[in-house]
Amino acid sequence: MFAVLTTLIIIWIVMWGFFKFMYPRPPKSMMPKKGDVTTPRNCDYCGHSLAEYRGVLESPPDAASTQTDVPALFFCNYEHQAEFHQARGTTPPKRPEPPTAPPSTNAS
Repeated sequence: MFAVLTTLIIIWIVMWGFFKFMYPRPPKSMMPKKGDVTTPRNCDYCGHSLAEYRGVLESPPDAASTQTDVPALFFCNYEHQAEFHQARGTTPPKRPEPPTAPPSTNAS
């Protein structure tokens, strides 16, 4: 009986280590921050369900001027957004530039 319990405990520890190695925690930068919208939405190109803060939300260009209830387009990534607009024959909005760090002024 002792051998069976010891074997089960060893197997449990090995499996726990295996799962920790195979499925590590995601980095904090990938986790939602305060104020992020975490409701799932479907990509308008492929239909994949994704949290809103992880995708690209595109509001219609004329929605602000006409005040109509046109739903915003949602995409998994910028590639799906570009392919969606290419298939429709329209031009996608410009992709936002990532913030850059100011140049350092260290004089050595």
